[in-house]
Amino acid sequence: MVIFEGAAAGIRAAYQALFPQGCLSCQRRHGPFGPSGLCENCLESLKLPPLNTCASCASPLDFTFEVDTGVEYFCGECRLNPPPFDYAKYALSYEGPVRQVIHEFKFGQSPYLAGPLAEMGKDRLAPWLAARKDALIVPVPLHWRRLHWRGYNHAYLLAKKLADMAGLAVAEGALTRTRHTQHQFGLSREERGKNVKAAFTATRPEMLAGRDVIILDDIITTGATARECCDTVLKCEPNSVSIATLCKAGG
Repeated sequence: MVIFEGAAAGIRAAYQALFPQGCLSCQRRHGPFGPSGLCENCLESLKLPPLNTCASCASPLDFTFEVDTGVEYFCGECRLNPPPFDYAKYALSYEGPVRQVIHEFKFGQSPYLAGPLAEMGKDRLAPWLAARKDALIVPVPLHWRRLHWRGYNHAYLLAKKLADMAGLAVAEGALTRTRHTQHQFGLSREERGKNVKAAFTATRPEMLAGRDVIILDDIITTGATARECCDTVLKCEPNSVSIATLCKAGG
């Protein structure tokens, strides 16, 4: 993994020296471009989550409040059916420039985009992660077949960048995807749940026991994959389990 990343970085640096690239989203070549790789217009178009969200799943609440009193509010679904995690946090809505870059990151053989994507979510995710001192970040694993096809686990690369920003450790290999599943895209909520059912195994349960664990992925939609990961981690008797994603679809 380290050799692959180093070689990719070297090739990218040489290519960019010969062919300077523009904005990662709109491709316009006039700057300035910050660490996110986006021009000012595309950076400003990133959509942040609403201010009033459920303290557990981070879904928008049916009501709003203007003054933060420190009281935690929960959505009706979490009150009726508490999720298998304590908290969920995401940085951006899955639309516009970040959607384009994530697609290229996952399907365009572009592992270097982990850095710019982490920068896009840095302001909202890094402080939240850093506040959970000594927590262990566990990236959602890929099945070995998909890992072989893609060449890298995008969730791991993103987790590593965000963990470095927050001063936390990444537990690579703590979870394994033991069953090859189809892509979740296009599946209903019920189909997504069935698709990932019993798809994960805690390969190194001793790493997770008694720890504050944060499951990290690029996108959360219905939460089926993250919930299944949480259920697997809970068998290892951690202190707590939370979810962090760069984006939320429909958020």
